[in-house]
Amino acid sequence: MTPLEILRQRTRRLTDHDTDDGADYVLCWLMQALRAEENPTLDAAIALGNTLDKPVVVLHAIENRYPYASHRLHRFILEASQELEAGVDGRGLRFARWVRREGESEVDLVARLAARAAAVVVDDVPTFVTREYADGLAERLDRAVLAVDACCAVPMRAFDRHLGSTKAFRSAHTPLRDVHLAADLRQDPAVSRYDGDLALDSEEILDLDGTGLDDLIAECGVDLSVPPPDGWHGGRSAALSRLGHAVDEVLERYKWTRNNPAADGSARISPWMHFGVLSPREVARASLDAEAAGDLHPAARYKFLDELLTWREFYHHQCLWMDGWSRFDGLPSKAKQTLRAHADDERPTLYSLDELAHGETDDKTWNAAQKQFAIDGWMNNNLRMYWVAQILQWRPTPEDAFATACYLNDRFSLDGRDASTYGGVRSGFGESRPWTERPVYGTVAGKTSAALMKRDGVPAWIDEQAAREVPTRAAIAEDPPPEFDRYR
Repeated sequence: MTPLEILRQRTRRLTDHDTDDGADYVLCWLMQALRAEENPTLDAAIALGNTLDKPVVVLHAIENRYPYASHRLHRFILEASQELEAGVDGRGLRFARWVRREGESEVDLVARLAARAAAVVVDDVPTFVTREYADGLAERLDRAVLAVDACCAVPMRAFDRHLGSTKAFRSAHTPLRDVHLAADLRQDPAVSRYDGDLALDSEEILDLDGTGLDDLIAECGVDLSVPPPDGWHGGRSAALSRLGHAVDEVLERYKWTRNNPAADGSARISPWMHFGVLSPREVARASLDAEAAGDLHPAARYKFLDELLTWREFYHHQCLWMDGWSRFDGLPSKAKQTLRAHADDERPTLYSLDELAHGETDDKTWNAAQKQFAIDGWMNNNLRMYWVAQILQWRPTPEDAFATACYLNDRFSLDGRDASTYGGVRSGFGESRPWTERPVYGTVAGKTSAALMKRDGVPAWIDEQAAREVPTRAAIAEDPPPEFDRYR
């Protein structure tokens, strides 16, 4: 396949309208592919602009009304946006940024700019916020709106049917990997940079340091009770640095240490993957290059790529094809049936959402896990499996427990609101093979901390993590909050 053929495979039409040949530019609205390189959404927009002889305008808009808009998420996104602007400018394209404080919504703004666009090119992401915004825009426009998959190494649309198991997905996905990992999709603009008036007060943040970004965020009306965690920066340079560290220091032992939260055994790149600062293609190629150079054991490389290319992309495939991927009602029928059959079982303890959010249970291991979310904005994946499995016994109904897990994941974690992290939540609610029937859980598999506590350094690590104080109280006005309706 040629690069243009691959870009076409990654693209789907959200409207049946044609392009407007009399318009001023092609508008590329980046919501969740916040990188200027290795970005099929951007490259597809450039290719379309070249075909239509139109310049490309790249827009990044940051709304203050997306679910769980907070100091933490806004800071990470704005840091990514700073380097996105520099990268887009380096490719000879016009960049515009809009930071909402009040007034029109993000979709309103894009619709206004789209009135002068030959077509609009947007990210194609299957999770709720990006999908809802893209579909909402398409309903309002009378011109072509194209959605481009920039979040998977092998395009989600490469499969014309739902593949319901990891075995079937791996079998269909593996033969397609080489061509998609090797292809150079980069397109260079053949039209000069657009210098017309966009009727938009583009926000200048390139020169803002952390304090300046914090001052800007304080004006935005977002939740300031969830502060940015130490050790994370949303920019692409930080992402590439972490990827380099993972390849050089972590992947050689990844297969054997990734399940140990006390060790630096995880790649820890998922926040940048979620916000599209890193491309899965470049992450995969980095590990393959390390193996080719003799710096990486094949077994370690295989396990890392299986997590990246099988499990992560399988969860995106499931989210695309299955209604309700992030809802209790979207769980497998047998899981819902057994959980509802045990909905009236006595729970050993019921904790409020506030107690759970701040890691204030009688389970020290669970508290240590939750404080990784509340304080650090990220949690080790194996620890997440234990974390999610306990919540069923601590909330009044299985529906409420599922919503609680999603709420805590989405509000606190930098990689929340993602097809992959919803897949992790679902694993604790009957997505995997059933166990022997028992109270509360029915046949849903549980997870103890026994294996976890046998790993090197974990008991001491748990003691240290559980003893930490959450620095601020993340306000929870209602229990359950209205956000729970999104997950039922």
